[in-house]
Amino acid sequence: MFKEILFLFFLLNIASIAISSDVLVYTDANFDKEIKKHDVALVEFYAPGLAPDYEKAATKLKNNDPPIILIKVDCTAEKATCDKFGVGGFPTLKIFRHGDVASEYDGPREAEGIVKYMRGQSGPSSKELKTVKEFEKFIDSDDVSVIGFFDDENSKLKDSYQKVADTERDRFRFAHSLAKDVLKKTGYTEY
Repeated sequence: MFKEILFLFFLLNIASIAISSDVLVYTDANFDKEIKKHDVALVEFYAPGLAPDYEKAATKLKNNDPPIILIKVDCTAEKATCDKFGVGGFPTLKIFRHGDVASEYDGPREAEGIVKYMRGQSGPSSKELKTVKEFEKFIDSDDVSVIGFFDDENSKLKDSYQKVADTERDRFRFAHSLAKDVLKKTGYTEY
């Protein structure tokens, strides 16, 4: 009788873990539509394995401001989606921004490392420099930096710049400015 109760407790415990998952599960049928709903998401393409740490990270990141979503796609069942994104080995993790692959995830594989890395991926990848003082402070750093100057917040060139900043944010610091006095400080007068 004791063994039966213990076994039942074990099954209930496993069921509660499976039910209370903070990792979203996407399939071939819903991936393309659902992935576009998130500003930043980390997608694990897997054949079951990294689950415990990925789940712990998902629980912490869903409460981030803004929330960072962790998603998984079982490549043993959802072959079309995994093939579409060139998944060969498992697990493969990719960072998506606004529904598009931004980069391969090359960070830590334990929960705290995933949380820290993904928090660094959240938020703007390019800092807006509104004043000459902000510009001077930004360029005082020894870090390799890229600064774009734009005459219009809605320019197509600024959109392209932002996409590059999103994909290269791990390698360079990015900033941009719409302020003419900041542009003038660089020695230029036209955009």
